[in-house]
Amino acid sequence: MKDSPAFVYVHAWNGLIRVESLDTARNIDGNPEWKHVSTVNAHVILENILRAKGKDRNKIIKHLLT
Repeated sequence: MKDSPAFVYVHAWNGLIRVESLDTARNIDGNPEWKHVSTVNAHVILENILRAKGKDRNKIIKHLLT
């Protein structure tokens, strides 16, 4: 399976979350409105979130956004 990097951004003023592919991340990278907070393998992180339960799931998500 091919790696699928996902770039996670948080809006600097309103906290909106964006997840972009490499191609679309290039359009917002360096924009002061968007803070890059994580780069992940989308398949791996999605599987981890879906397998985790309760507090562990919340920790994974929180870690992605900080």
